[in-house]
Amino acid sequence: MKKIYRYLLLTLLALCLSIPALGAEAASVALLPLINNVEGDTIASQIYFKSALGAINSQKGFVLVDNDQLNAVIEAAKLGKEVPNQATLAKIAKDGNVDLVIAMQLDVLKDEAIYGGYDDRLKLDLQGYAVSYNKLTGEFDKHRIFDDKEIPAALASRWDWTHEEWGRNVKREVNRILKVKKVTVEAPRMSKL
Repeated sequence: MKKIYRYLLLTLLALCLSIPALGAEAASVALLPLINNVEGDTIASQIYFKSALGAINSQKGFVLVDNDQLNAVIEAAKLGKEVPNQATLAKIAKDGNVDLVIAMQLDVLKDEAIYGGYDDRLKLDLQGYAVSYNKLTGEFDKHRIFDDKEIPAALASRWDWTHEEWGRNVKREVNRILKVKKVTVEAPRMSKL
């Protein structure tokens, strides 16, 4: 008889613990089109969407929204050459019925060759802004994107290094906005003999 009561208690406990998980809903995310201020660069927008979409889809609890209602709200906002302010993002979140709005602006994306005595290097010049608005918390965030990495020129001769770095920066900014914690694995330490 004791075992039956124990099983009933465990079943009830499992049911009570699982009820909050059934009601959990994913946060809806709106990704605004890239504000591209780099002349003649059409690839940056494609890389922006691909990298941001990959970052959002890799996180549990977030769903990217793309529907006619949201597209109409974004078009009505008439985005210019700069990232929208807090009021505009709040209006898009409210009228588009989304929890989080993300927008990015790209101002400079180029690399410059630096010729040295022993090796030739490429220096990246990447500048822009990332903004987000969280409707649930009312939090607005504006962050400057800046990267000036240098690599040997021979390493970048076979691929589009500047756009790859742009994609990496987009992913990093989206993860920062979604508050993704980077997990670091510490290498095992060698004991002294």
